[in-house]
Amino acid sequence: MRKILVRLGITFAVVLLLLAGAAGTVLWQLHASLPRLDGTVALPGFQNPVRITRDALGVPDILASNRVDASRALGFVHAQERFFQMDLLRRRGAGELAALFGPPLVEHDQATRRHQLRLAARATVDRLSPFHRDVLNAYTEGVNAGLNDLGARPPEYLLLRKKPEPWRAEDALLVGYAMFFTLQDTDGNDETTRLALQEALPKAVFDFFFPDGSDWDAPIDDSKIPAAPLPGPDVFDLISKPKPTALRIPVADGDGSAEFTRHPTRCLGPDKLSSVGGDSENGIPAGREPELVPGSNSWGVDGQSSTTGSAIVANDMHLDLGMPNIWFRVSLRWHLEDNRMRRMVGVSLPGVPFLIIGSNGDIAWGFTNATIDTTDRVILELDPADPSRYRTPEGWKTLETVHETIEVSGESPHSFTFQKSIWGPVLSSRDPRIQHAAQWIGHAPDAINLGLVDLESAGSTPEALDLAPGCHVPMQNFLVGDSKGNLGWTLIGLVPKRVGFEGRIPTSWADGTRRWEPSAASDQRPRFLATPGQRLWTANNRIVGTDHYMELGGALTDGGARARQIRDDLRALPAKTDEAGLLSIHRDDRALFLERWQRLVLDLLAQPGDRTNALEWAQARAAVSTWGGHAAIDSVGYRLVRGFRLRALEGIYAPILAHSGLDPSRISVDGARSEHAFWTLVEAKPRHLLDPKFLTYDALLGSALDQVLTDLKRQGIPLEQATWGSRNRSRIQHPISRAVPKLAPYLDMVSIPLSGDDHMPRVQGPGFGASERFVVSPGHEERGIFHMPGGQSGHFLSAYYRAGHEAWVNVEPTPLLPGPTQHTLVLQPN
Repeated sequence: MRKILVRLGITFAVVLLLLAGAAGTVLWQLHASLPRLDGTVALPGFQNPVRITRDALGVPDILASNRVDASRALGFVHAQERFFQMDLLRRRGAGELAALFGPPLVEHDQATRRHQLRLAARATVDRLSPFHRDVLNAYTEGVNAGLNDLGARPPEYLLLRKKPEPWRAEDALLVGYAMFFTLQDTDGNDETTRLALQEALPKAVFDFFFPDGSDWDAPIDDSKIPAAPLPGPDVFDLISKPKPTALRIPVADGDGSAEFTRHPTRCLGPDKLSSVGGDSENGIPAGREPELVPGSNSWGVDGQSSTTGSAIVANDMHLDLGMPNIWFRVSLRWHLEDNRMRRMVGVSLPGVPFLIIGSNGDIAWGFTNATIDTTDRVILELDPADPSRYRTPEGWKTLETVHETIEVSGESPHSFTFQKSIWGPVLSSRDPRIQHAAQWIGHAPDAINLGLVDLESAGSTPEALDLAPGCHVPMQNFLVGDSKGNLGWTLIGLVPKRVGFEGRIPTSWADGTRRWEPSAASDQRPRFLATPGQRLWTANNRIVGTDHYMELGGALTDGGARARQIRDDLRALPAKTDEAGLLSIHRDDRALFLERWQRLVLDLLAQPGDRTNALEWAQARAAVSTWGGHAAIDSVGYRLVRGFRLRALEGIYAPILAHSGLDPSRISVDGARSEHAFWTLVEAKPRHLLDPKFLTYDALLGSALDQVLTDLKRQGIPLEQATWGSRNRSRIQHPISRAVPKLAPYLDMVSIPLSGDDHMPRVQGPGFGASERFVVSPGHEERGIFHMPGGQSGHFLSAYYRAGHEAWVNVEPTPLLPGPTQHTLVLQPN
């Protein structure tokens, strides 16, 4: 027995040693994969040494002798800090995620592969100018040098048991394409939804509920689009006219890719109810929840209105929030040929060799998603005798069959085929007799390029506006100010030039009378140069009302409530304002959009009646009357008013769709663009548009409020605890923790209540919101303000993984420029 115990003890000790050794190896690898912060590294390719300093937040200041060396050093830093993020972005653009994450991503990759963007990226690289190619190649070499310099592969690859693949020049373009997928409807699903609505609803009803304009619109040219009149009972009557028996649905929906698009039905507006999950505790029908979509805010004042004498530009870009944050702060400096120093400061996107937004000392600029229509559904006229043939302006052509193979982690490769027309990939349809092709701006040659590198040399706002058309990015509102005090706006990126049609519904292009081509010409896009003292703003809203702008698809923009609040905030600032004044607009969480709904709820709660839930109504009245008028974390009333409005809209909207033969669960509610229509019904109370199961509109509205209170009760949430903050808690996660929740404490940000919501400058959802905030006056960067969620590093053991996050939570005015040096790394020629 003693020998047995001795042997067991030895075995146990060996096992413990092995486990300790394994744990030690893992810990060593984790620490070895941390970025290099100090010392000297000899690398090939550099013309002269490059110095990289980091401050207390880990923000690098890269000092190089020329632009190409600066690009090589930026690639080195990006790879050391964020390679896994870069890898995900290039795989997103190419449709290669399943190779990392396995079978669940095959369908996603399949939808992306139809666009063949890796081939497009390679072709773009071949067409780059010599200087752009030098910048890109240097960046690519810097990325691979930075990856190889790590003592071990980044921690995500240890968990996935994968080795990171080297970076290629084309991958930078694929990172750009990934942003296209985030910001645009790449399959034209808007058009099929609009077509279904136009076919099901009388024109007067469609125009009333789905207008081109909104009474909340706040364009910079003060243009107006009149609202459509209320349709009478002779046009549409929910009571007397029979209900159709068959549902009318869009005839072509793509092949499931819509679920990977943030806004598959933008024709009804970006703020909507979408069938993507339940949120019953907020008064939202089961299976539906509000969806915040990629957007942004930007505003500015010119030199006449600023204390610096230069323009001041503010920007915050609204995206999904995660760990690490999508942006990487950086200061880039290099010497120009005349020995002047060029300094670029702002945010970069790991994977590309330039700044996305920021300042170069002469100009400062920001982006907001333009929400312009960049995709058209083309109806294919098929040959009845041979469905593989379709009619084109050049005669009959045969659909091309494309074969693709998707690498799948843990399984054999997945092969699939799809058909392609001269206008783009063919989208599957419920009706095989009707086929659509997607003509998307992303298919255009050089849809993404390195044009933002040229913007680095712009010395004035007019010069930047001239350069903007050549900067091919997903189409954005481009707000720019300069050190001379000028302020302007235009659209940046390729725009579709339509001929012979509007592009709002699927259309045949077979006879050649309808077509479009991408345009980078300055005269093919609107632009606006502010007059002295004029203040400008963009917030995914309609910017101007010109025919040219509207033809581009201006009717798809946001309803304008957020833009109006920014406009009014901006105009309320002093005649001479500074960076702190513009920052104050970032904090604005006032619920102006919901004010009349709050008054409506109070009027409803004041009505007498014998109610079984009279006590709950009394408690609700107390909460709503003291709601504070803000999307504040301690406000119960805000949450009730918000939920009531959503329930009320559903009660008004769904019966009209259902009566027309449409499935309400598949058509989204526009919360701002159609606000005028909904409010008109609430005030006018037309009996012919009321759900027949209610005798009055007050009964419908009372039912909506009852549902909100019932939903909270069903969730077990006492009314006094139903604050907005308890609902709007941050959920900023790492991609790995979503699959392995036990890692959340190490990888995710701590969940906290947040103020803000949609329809106000401080846009905030649990996992969505401002991905950065900055305010800068070009030439006065030392006064600039910046913060972002999360931290600089993508490595969870880095001191910079979470550094700076608290300033973002509190909207604090922290410096734009890097602070005192904490670390210094020198990259020198080998």
